[in-house]
Amino acid sequence: MRTSAIAAAALLAGCALTSRPKPVEIRYFSPASQPPGAAGAPARQALAGAPRLRLGRVTSSAHLRSRIVYRTSKVELAAYDQRRWTDEPEVYLRRSISRALFDERPLTEAVSGPAPTLDLELLGFEEVRRGDARSGRVELHYTLHDEDDVLASGRVDVERPASTASMEDVVGAIAAALDEASSEVAGVVAARVRSGGGGDGR
Repeated sequence: MRTSAIAAAALLAGCALTSRPKPVEIRYFSPASQPPGAAGAPARQALAGAPRLRLGRVTSSAHLRSRIVYRTSKVELAAYDQRRWTDEPEVYLRRSISRALFDERPLTEAVSGPAPTLDLELLGFEEVRRGDARSGRVELHYTLHDEDDVLASGRVDVERPASTASMEDVVGAIAAALDEASSEVAGVVAARVRSGGGGDGR
């Protein structure tokens, strides 16, 4: 009897050692936002007399990396283990703000020479949970400056509802919030630059 019990235990231990755990399935998501120069967008080119603007640093908070973040309250954030972005969130912000500034508004993108510079920091890029409801939220801080002075700065916080709690719809809501936040910043910046905010960098 004792021998049989030992043999059974050894057999179970052997099975445990040789069995392989189920592999972790990581899912990747990308906000459905058209990149600059996408089909249907006007061709980007220098416009005669259009104000010049340089897109400078685009950064994000330390908690915004490849793992998708969700918020359960005003003070609590967490990140999914198996749900990731295909790019860092700041990459999506650069694409969205670039399109809003230079494809959708009469601004010329400066790559050299004097021009006011726009820097951005992504502070929020997340799913928001309220009971069974889901939404997408984007918060960013912008600073428009020349070589000497800050010309304009502020924060934009946009939240858009998701049609369902599915991750696909949540990502769509985050993409909508990102495009709305980018458009709001671009509108403020374009107005400031056109009003004499510094087409010559002074």
